[in-house]
Amino acid sequence: MIRFEVDTSELDKMQAWLAKLQGQLPYATSRALNDTAKAMAADLNRSTLNYFDRPTPFTQKGYAVTRWSSKADPTAELNLKPIQRRYLVPSIYGGVRPQRPSEQRIGAIYNQAWRPGVDAKLNRFGNIPKATAVAALSGTSGRFFRVDKQKGKLWPGVYQRTARGQVKNVLSFGKLPTIPQRWPVEAIARESLGRHWPVNLSKWLTETTRPLS
Repeated sequence: MIRFEVDTSELDKMQAWLAKLQGQLPYATSRALNDTAKAMAADLNRSTLNYFDRPTPFTQKGYAVTRWSSKADPTAELNLKPIQRRYLVPSIYGGVRPQRPSEQRIGAIYNQAWRPGVDAKLNRFGNIPKATAVAALSGTSGRFFRVDKQKGKLWPGVYQRTARGQVKNVLSFGKLPTIPQRWPVEAIARESLGRHWPVNLSKWLTETTRPLS
């Protein structure tokens, strides 16, 4: 007869560790999801540098985590912030850019858009400074005047009288632009999820459970 015994203490330790792992899994999953969501938002915002021409810092902060995961509900969500959504969504799906609030006030006759005029001075992002656009559209300054219908060589828009009597085209009115589909956010998000999720889950499982000793 052959008799032998095995040391089951290691198995007992393994069972204890697995029980602890099971108990901590919802917490670790939730923390890993939240870290991943933050990383995905950062990746999406950073990607604007690759798909837009000189995006402003405001555009580069378009995505944010709008729903955080919890132990009871392991779900996290990312969304564009409301203002950025108005002009960034067409770049995701393609289509006509919605009107800006300032464009809605131009007048019902247009239902169109304004863009920098041929004589407008642009900032380093290629945009007309907000203060200039506000002043031109408000009409509170005598330097600016608006043309609603073509008058001679003046097309619809806002013009500025200079001290020398010149007339500069500051804003032009026209049709709302059609934006091509150019920002592949779903592909960027999937790549980001695949890169960050395993790392974050492993990190939080390690932090919430002690290794076997």
